[in-house]
Amino acid sequence: MAICIGIVINPFAGIGGAVGLKGSDGAGTVEAARALHASFDAGTRALPALLALRALDASRLRVVTAAAEMGKDACRLAGLNAQVVAWPRGAPSSSADTRVACRAFVDAGADLILFAGGDGTARDVAAIAGPDIPVIGVPCGVKMYSGVFALSAARAGELAAHCARGPFDTQRVELLDIDEAMLRADRASSRLHGYALAPVDRVRMQASKAHRPVNDRADIDAACRQLASEFERDRLYIVGPGTTMATLCEQAGVQGTLLGVDAIVNGSIVAADASEATLLSLLDGWASAAIVVGVIGRQGCLFGRGNQPISARVLARVPRQRIEAVASVQKLLSLVDGRLFVDTGDAHMDRALAGPLRIRTGANRSMVMRVTY
Repeated sequence: MAICIGIVINPFAGIGGAVGLKGSDGAGTVEAARALHASFDAGTRALPALLALRALDASRLRVVTAAAEMGKDACRLAGLNAQVVAWPRGAPSSSADTRVACRAFVDAGADLILFAGGDGTARDVAAIAGPDIPVIGVPCGVKMYSGVFALSAARAGELAAHCARGPFDTQRVELLDIDEAMLRADRASSRLHGYALAPVDRVRMQASKAHRPVNDRADIDAACRQLASEFERDRLYIVGPGTTMATLCEQAGVQGTLLGVDAIVNGSIVAADASEATLLSLLDGWASAAIVVGVIGRQGCLFGRGNQPISARVLARVPRQRIEAVASVQKLLSLVDGRLFVDTGDAHMDRALAGPLRIRTGANRSMVMRVTY
């Protein structure tokens, strides 16, 4: 018996990431990203997931999708024979169009919904899928804190293909999101929006984000104080977002951007809340550079979740040995299967970043963790 998979793409998911807008919700943000020459293409990013489905026996798979850039275009590129059952009501497409598409998938008998987007798209999909239809998220947004997302587009496709081949277990996972307006004001306000049904797969699926326990603070303060004291003169330090990195900036004597990417040279901020283009320009001017990031609790992502300005192109300009990470022992122990991962959207860069990485956990303390993709 064939499985029916609904495929929907939010074509503007993640468009604000590399240009430092911290999200893509709302038509105003899309226009602002375009004004900054953002070029993110969620359909292209989702392509590896769709290619994984192409290898399935056509008799075992039925694909339904939305028209044009909400699914049909990418399915055609991947060589998938997909039936269009939904059409966006306008251009650009909207959250309402995503929900209409998912309703059409349900009416068409979808057994699984594969969507490309971020946390906002996940909420739209789950609102229609309800408690009975499992969903898999292809990570194409900026934050992607919810538990419905695979580690990467390729992993999402692998899991969808696995589900198509036979019975699979499911579980309820958290739907998390952050108010993007508050994010842009440099204030984090995340909350649980509900639950969705997703396949159980500890290898391919990410965990939802966890918050840092208060008792981690002393160790993090000590680690950041020591790292800041080791900053070298005339070296560009690219510092990622998050509370741990805000602590590092404080220890370095600067006021960092809590939820953006900052650049520090010789004890001064040379770029606050920097975009990918700004970082690339700075790298042209400084012969020596390093990157410092925190770890997303429980989820374990180093690059590709919330820090998109530190893109594959930026990472290619910095030697791997000058990439530092800071996290508490408790946070590292909370990671699913003790796993860190990267999802830069560039398979070559993901492979280059894989392998052992020493994580600072306190003053003169560290743990070596393996990075996967």
